[in-house]
Amino acid sequence: MIEALAGAVAGAGLTALGLGMFHPKVALFGPQHSHGPRAAPRVALSFDDGPHPDFTPRIAEALAKAGAQATFFCIGELAEKHPEVARALVAAGHELGNHTFSHNTGAHLFSAAALTDDLRRCQALLATLGAAPRWYRPAVGIRNPPVHAAARALGLQIVTWSGAARDGAWAFDEARALRLARQAQAGDILVLHDGLRGTPSRVRESTVRWLPTLLEALKARGLQPVTVSQLMAGPAQP
Repeated sequence: MIEALAGAVAGAGLTALGLGMFHPKVALFGPQHSHGPRAAPRVALSFDDGPHPDFTPRIAEALAKAGAQATFFCIGELAEKHPEVARALVAAGHELGNHTFSHNTGAHLFSAAALTDDLRRCQALLATLGAAPRWYRPAVGIRNPPVHAAARALGLQIVTWSGAARDGAWAFDEARALRLARQAQAGDILVLHDGLRGTPSRVRESTVRWLPTLLEALKARGLQPVTVSQLMAGPAQP
């Protein structure tokens, strides 16, 4: 009986730990933002794992046609390879966020010092391409004590999400675009991808293809896509 109870408690502890690390809305290890103020009919669009020389400009073009803005959580080593793509995003009114320099989901998850150095390197690079980011999205959205310690060391605020296109591994399609828009609430943060990170090009092509459908469906519901900073600022004062 005692062993069974101990096993149940241990299992519950592991479940809570897993939720804290992986569930975007569970803030077990420290503060994070999975949504913004709900007063205004706006949602924040965000894109991870870029910039990519092909997909990112095409995504930006779709956003421009819809009058939408977004936050692009950039991997530093990719921004270093394609600085002109990142600069074009800033020039178009989009925002750059820190998505680590190397996207290391191994050693960096266990060393706050190593992750801090990696984030600092990304911060310094992105500052030369626009402005030093305020927002940090951990690689794969994983949070744990080292991740939060690194964010605190650099004064970065961790951003997760309310709704996901899940196009990091699976192809986006019309049904999922419409479902994401239908489930979105004012103040939500939505996450998609503009980079590959081992994902086949055909998967990212589907993001480009069906992004306009998502944008049209959000507009039909009266939800304006904005950057994370614009969302967090709340409604404009009269």
